[in-house]
Amino acid sequence: MNTRDTIKIIVNLSMEWWIRRDELVVTKNDKTARIHTIVKEDTTYEMKFQMRTVKMEKIDIKNFDNKFEAHFAKRTERTKLKGENNWIYKIINQKDTLTFYTKGLGDKGSEVVEYFDFMDNYYPGNEEFQPINLVDENE
Repeated sequence: MNTRDTIKIIVNLSMEWWIRRDELVVTKNDKTARIHTIVKEDTTYEMKFQMRTVKMEKIDIKNFDNKFEAHFAKRTERTKLKGENNWIYKIINQKDTLTFYTKGLGDKGSEVVEYFDFMDNYYPGNEEFQPINLVDENE
């Protein structure tokens, strides 16, 4: 990304009966990037698409080491997977769209966990980026 570039990143976290799609709008300035995140999730867990929308606060991050871009750059091999694979990221700018794919449910689950860890760096402790614990620890 160059200074003043704006990209949109659509994150498809949906798996099985869980529907969630995050949208990140990233605008790069000199040594910082502004991120605006919108979370859209089906509240029924029954694919009824009764979506709740959470508009997160806009944040400015210091991006001296390009850590934000590195998260996606280390996954470029995922853009070469085609066919019936499920996608996890679409990065859209004015000239191009990159789509990152996953290979099966296990791979998708791993990517979702890594995305939550990644976003926890920018929205620390926010419940939107904490994995849901469906198993009772006492069982």
